[in-house]
Amino acid sequence: MKVLQFSICLFILLATAAHAQPPEEEELPTIDEMVLPTVQQLLNDTEVDWIELNTGGVLTVESIVPRPDTLEIRQTEIEELEKVRNKTPANQREEIAKKLDEMRHLYVSLPDVQGNPEFRVPLKRVVKIIHHEDLMLRRIHKLLEENKIDPALELMNRLRRNWDVWPGMDETHLQIIFTDAKYRIGKGDAATSLMLLNEVYQADKNYPGLRTQSGYAVQQLVEKALADSDYTRAQFYLNWLRQRFSNHDIYNTFSAQLIEKTDELVEQANSASSSGDFKKASELISSAAEIWPLAPSLKGSHRTHTERFQQLKVGVVDLPGKSDAYFALSPADLRKQRLTRLNLFELERLRDGTAYYRTRFFDEWEPTDLGREMRFTLKQFRQPYEMQAVVTTADIVPLLINRLTPSHPAYDERLSSYVESIEVHSPTEFSLSFRRVPPRIEPLLANISVSATDETTLSEDLSDPGGFQVLKQDDNSISYNRKIEQPDGLPKYHIAELIEIRYDSYEKAAQALTRGEISMIPDLPDWIIRRMQNDEEFMKKFFILPYQLPETHLLQFNPASKPVRNRELRTALAYAVDRETLLREIVLRDPKALNGKVVTTPFLSSNPGRNILVEPRRYDLSAALAMLLASRKQLKDGIPPLTMIVAPGPTAEKTAQEIAAVWKKIGIDITLVYAHEPRPEKWDIIYRSVQMVEPLVDIWPFLTIEERARLDDLRDYPDWLKQELIQLDRTSEQSRAISALQVLHRHLWSDTAVFPLWELQRYAVIRKNIQGYPKTLMHCYDQIDRWSVDSWYQTELP
Repeated sequence: MKVLQFSICLFILLATAAHAQPPEEEELPTIDEMVLPTVQQLLNDTEVDWIELNTGGVLTVESIVPRPDTLEIRQTEIEELEKVRNKTPANQREEIAKKLDEMRHLYVSLPDVQGNPEFRVPLKRVVKIIHHEDLMLRRIHKLLEENKIDPALELMNRLRRNWDVWPGMDETHLQIIFTDAKYRIGKGDAATSLMLLNEVYQADKNYPGLRTQSGYAVQQLVEKALADSDYTRAQFYLNWLRQRFSNHDIYNTFSAQLIEKTDELVEQANSASSSGDFKKASELISSAAEIWPLAPSLKGSHRTHTERFQQLKVGVVDLPGKSDAYFALSPADLRKQRLTRLNLFELERLRDGTAYYRTRFFDEWEPTDLGREMRFTLKQFRQPYEMQAVVTTADIVPLLINRLTPSHPAYDERLSSYVESIEVHSPTEFSLSFRRVPPRIEPLLANISVSATDETTLSEDLSDPGGFQVLKQDDNSISYNRKIEQPDGLPKYHIAELIEIRYDSYEKAAQALTRGEISMIPDLPDWIIRRMQNDEEFMKKFFILPYQLPETHLLQFNPASKPVRNRELRTALAYAVDRETLLREIVLRDPKALNGKVVTTPFLSSNPGRNILVEPRRYDLSAALAMLLASRKQLKDGIPPLTMIVAPGPTAEKTAQEIAAVWKKIGIDITLVYAHEPRPEKWDIIYRSVQMVEPLVDIWPFLTIEERARLDDLRDYPDWLKQELIQLDRTSEQSRAISALQVLHRHLWSDTAVFPLWELQRYAVIRKNIQGYPKTLMHCYDQIDRWSVDSWYQTELP
């Protein structure tokens, strides 16, 4: 290059014409002598092109335009101009001839030459032009030979940033990706390699070596997945290979191995079923379906074993017993209670806000003596699928006696104030005599659980009432099974075991549902439900069922907390919460808020006890600040930091964080304590979710956050509230009781004793192979003993 620069400088000194001629040919290096620029030169130095002449020499010049295909473009321009010349009169062709002469030359500038003079190079002497971009591609190819992927990518990124299209650019880019994939396979990073190979496949399905390298990558990934017993992951990679390359040796080898494993488990399941171990048979055949669902031996055996011992797998985000700080009944604890406790009466439906009940244990319950006595007749038979046992008065009456005995732990003050005596007429009949007639008997008895395990004073020879029991529990799952097994020989069986599997988030639970790991999710956020409803393919496989009972979210204040006993402070906190915005943006993520509404009651808004004159408290920061100022004057020691316990669940936690942030802006510090954290020594506010169907019965234990109504639990509440609750509890006539409840609703609202936030419509999502559930679900496991699960497994590889 130094010789070339010296020749050029000498030529410039001797040049006299407007456009000089190029240096002498013998001074130019040949193409074989040219040194390919380094990466740094290509990125940082002046861009140069190589012009290869017909004598073998190569000129290094600054970038030529137009580019690429400079010679082809110039030749086309010359041909077009010659056509114009042929049509032009002879006396007017001189100017065109000059133009043609100029076009038959390339005008180039040499790099790093003072004055940047232009030179003419006849086109007829140019064999090829190697542009700066072509030099970049050549350097990339050299780098790939040495597996230097990063600098090659750096050059390619510069090239793609400057040019949308360049000859050989896309092919070289694919070569980079493919070389990177091969290199990563050698280093054991097969997962990243497969992503890169898939990108190559999308661009060119027949790329040389793609089939072979894809097999190597999948082999590594499948071997690791099988070592971890992660058959779903192994299936995914094998299916990836099968969909792209038919009859691939790697796929054929592993599929044969997995079919053999599946056949072994099928044989073990058949053997377990023959020996009467139907649970083991069901578990083995389910495991076989997880290993390789395409195995020919699977289908018939799977139906036989899974429909004999039916398991329902449910995806949840919380498990029972994990809410230490949240001392109210959590959603997980409530699910457990509904499976393991059989109550005398169960909610069947709602109509115009009024609850109607059914019972598992009574054939008849009829009032006599103008309602002063209620006679009960117990059922004497049961269907094989029902989970409750046939019980006698020896099982039921002691439960009632315990609740009427002041010294017993199960003593119920409210029930005792109504019931005067119990009389047993026969093993299947008894009656209750009332000292005062309750408005309705079913709500009063609905929370009495028929459970021998919960009643420590019962004799060991009394009947087990049945239901489900906890089989085992760990950090990630809990299993329940029937206490009373279904006998052999039934034409149809029902759910024998229910397994709740915990996932870290609702999104992961929804993904598990589509993968076939679970068949039901009892509750999902509204935005996920809407997404599922808009997915036609999803709706072909699943039902989305609304619950008849909405869920109310609210803030409840601790009556024992000195700061929040101040009415002005409670009102200030309520005024500062923009419930409409939180409902739309955080809770539902729906501008229309179709499945939620702001409410004023802790009980169902459809209940006749709601006072329709009570309007939702508006969002008003000015009013909040005014009430806060008033509370500061009354609280001489000032307002200390408040502690709020938050209900379990991502939505409740996010909502509580937003509320706390708003309160902090107006000068109130809030410490949030989440459900899974240790219980604080003191608390001021609790964020709760409730479903209060019978406020005439439930409002008292709701306010005290206790299972039963006890007078002593009201000690921290103001006298007016105590009096109204006692008056409501002693009102026997239904219409008067509803009127009293409406008055209580208005007073609770004006006093801000509780602060209802919103009422939400909730949904369960179940796979369509589940049958027998009621048309209208009251809760997620409503009449679970009637449910059945038809044989189903994921017959397509993921």
